[in-house]
Amino acid sequence: MQDATAQMALLQFISSGLKKVAVPSTVHCDHLIEAQVGGEKDLARAKDLNKEVYNFLASACSKYGLGFWKPGSGIIHQIILENYAFPVIN
Repeated sequence: MQDATAQMALLQFISSGLKKVAVPSTVHCDHLIEAQVGGEKDLARAKDLNKEVYNFLASACSKYGLGFWKPGSGIIHQIILENYAFPVIN
């Protein structure tokens, strides 16, 4: 999941009453970072503006067994390719 939509997904999951996720899942904090000035400044701005969101996501991920990729960890699509996806060779 990406940060912008994971908020609602996690709120819905929490309301289910389950203690842990049944399927390996991760949250990637990359969609709330806006490109405006440059990487370092944009990341710092996003961390400040979205601090409450990031704290909630990190806490929920920790509590319910999801992986958490904090802001600045990379772009979700590349992270998936490098860490989770692999080609199927027949």
